[in-house]
Amino acid sequence: TWRKQGLFNCCLDNLSRIHTIPSVPIVDCYQKIRQQIKCYLQMSGTLGTTELHEGLEMIDSTNLKFFNKDMTADFFAMKGTFLHRLGRSEDANKVLSHAVQLNGGIWKPWALWGEFLDHQFVNDHSDISVGISALICYLTACRNQNEWKCRKYLARVLWLLTYDDTKGSLSEVLDKYSSGILPLHWLPWLPQLLTLVTSSTESSAKTQGASLINLLCNLGRYYPQSIYFPLRALYLTLKMERREKVRQAP
Repeated sequence: TWRKQGLFNCCLDNLSRIHTIPSVPIVDCYQKIRQQIKCYLQMSGTLGTTELHEGLEMIDSTNLKFFNKDMTADFFAMKGTFLHRLGRSEDANKVLSHAVQLNGGIWKPWALWGEFLDHQFVNDHSDISVGISALICYLTACRNQNEWKCRKYLARVLWLLTYDDTKGSLSEVLDKYSSGILPLHWLPWLPQLLTLVTSSTESSAKTQGASLINLLCNLGRYYPQSIYFPLRALYLTLKMERREKVRQAP
C-alpha cells in the first residue's frame, strides 16, 4: 500500500524489519524482495539511475536456489526490466528470454519481454521481426490472466497492427496466437477491431482483414448480441457513405 501511494522510504523501512522475525516462510521472503525491487524501480523514475543500480544489485545478491521456478522467473524478468532502463538492451533481451525459458506458463515474463521488444520496435520500425516477437509475447501473456490485466497488452497489440507490412506478417501472428485468448477479453476492443477492418491499407487488407474477420467471427459465436449492434451500425454507416459517393459522382 505504501509503495502504491509513493511512500517508498516507509515501505523499504518496514520491509527491512521482516528479518527480525525468527522464522519467515519462503513465500514471505519472496514478496519482501519483490516489493523492495518494485520500490527501486518506481523510485528510479524520479530520482535517477542510482536506484536502478541498487535494485539490480539486490537481485544479483539474492540466492535464487531457495525459490521455485515461478519466483525465479519473476526475478529474472524484473532484472531484465532494470537492464533495459539502464540502456543495456542486449543483456536485457538475454535475461528476459531466460525468464521465459524458466517458466513459460506465467504471464509476467512474457509481458515484460513484450514491453522491451515493443520499445525496440518503436525506435526502429524497419525491423518487422522485432514487432512480430513483441506481438507474440503480448498475445501469450494475455492467455493466463484476467481481463483487467489483459487490457494494457491488447491495446498494444492493436497499436502494433497499424505497423503491419505489405505481407501481413503481424496479422498472421494475430491469427495464429489469438485463439488462446478468452473471447471476453476482446469485447472492450470491438470498436477498435472494426476500425482496423475498415481502415486496412490495400496492400495488407487481404491478410489483415482475414485475420480480424476470423477474430470477429469467433467473438460472434460466444457473444452474438454484443457484436450484432456495432456491426449493424458500421454496415449502415458504410452504406450511407457509399450512397453519398454515388450521388455526388458526375
